[in-house]
Amino acid sequence: MKFGVYEDDLPVFTWARQGAPAHRQCFEAQVMDWSDDVAYSVHDFEDGLHAGHLDPNVLFAEPERQDVFAVAIGRYVPEDTSPEELAEALDRLLDQEWWPHGYDGSAVAQARLKDATSQLIGRFCLSAEGATRQAYGTGRLTRYAAELVVPREVRHECAVLKAVAVRYVMQRDEQERLRADQRIVVAELAEALTARAPEGLDPQFRALFAAAPDDRARKRVIVDQIACFTDAAARSLHARLTTRAPRRP
Repeated sequence: MKFGVYEDDLPVFTWARQGAPAHRQCFEAQVMDWSDDVAYSVHDFEDGLHAGHLDPNVLFAEPERQDVFAVAIGRYVPEDTSPEELAEALDRLLDQEWWPHGYDGSAVAQARLKDATSQLIGRFCLSAEGATRQAYGTGRLTRYAAELVVPREVRHECAVLKAVAVRYVMQRDEQERLRADQRIVVAELAEALTARAPEGLDPQFRALFAAAPDDRARKRVIVDQIACFTDAAARSLHARLTTRAPRRP
């Protein structure tokens, strides 16, 4: 496993990895990664229904199903995964009694969708817990004493949900235009902060910027500051900094 580490974080990183087996994540990191997969796959699917971008009934139609599988293969599952395996995964979800077959915004539909969300999270998490306990027993599992075991079929179900969100939400033309605009805002905001910093930085980042020993460290402060912004905060600061001429050095 390859790790990307800031040079000034290297001493702490080296300490944290001391004695660790090569090319292995600790158990806690594996749990975190799976938790992210579960949260994003389920809630992106839920958000797609809420926003009206996704009709779950299209997942019964063959052309749409193949589009979803094409998104998943190579992106969320290995390239040697067959579409048939993903079709079985999707069908397992579609066959559940709690699977949402529509959403009209009514109280009943909202309750059913919340139930489906809860069922999916429980399905993905409990299957991983059960498989891991079966492999490593009931004792305390930490660091490198165990590997998180997620059944292959469950990973496929999660991957299909991710692909559904990509296909029907993230790949919409409107969303593509939004991401292109966001890239411009971030690039211009980085340029403006580089020219004007510490102006525009939050207090904690002002202190880090003042203490930075060189341009590389100051650039990291600016990058970390931008990473902390919400979309609204980034756009607000971008508007404020780019409507005024930058200070001369």
